[in-house]
Amino acid sequence: MTYVKKFFVTLALIFSATIFSTASANSMPREEMYVGGVGYGCKLGYVKEIYGEPLERKEFVGDGVRIVTYVYSKYFSVTTRTAAEDISPEERFSVVGFSLKDNSLSTPSGFTVGMNYNEVVKLFGRGELYEYNGRTGYFYVPSDSGKPITLTFYVDDMDTITEIELGTDW
Repeated sequence: MTYVKKFFVTLALIFSATIFSTASANSMPREEMYVGGVGYGCKLGYVKEIYGEPLERKEFVGDGVRIVTYVYSKYFSVTTRTAAEDISPEERFSVVGFSLKDNSLSTPSGFTVGMNYNEVVKLFGRGELYEYNGRTGYFYVPSDSGKPITLTFYVDDMDTITEIELGTDW
């Protein structure tokens, strides 16, 4: 094997190991990516069965996408996304995200806003660092699904969880 081939084989192995270690270090079972019984794929009808009618309903339609968000309080909202032309009943839309900013709900493992993020680290390791618009978070991807889902724990400068957010690329 020539030096160039050895170099590229070694580079490919290092790259593969890096991707594998990053994916392993920031993953958790999909069943853990819920708050208050609501997570990716749940139907809005199910959400309404649990929490009732939302205080507010927000809708955005544009560029082939329709986004409907049910706001249950200024601290908790659930979001769905579908094709703009989808005319099926809203209750059939699937959840693609949520935002929790208080300790009224928790994940299946009991994590909630106000806890120290190190409690999450003890169980699932440190998530992938995410910094955006002055906010710091650590996100996880599902260990058992190819879905483009992320669960992010936003923290303050004392590592206290300030928000738990589920999101997806679709």
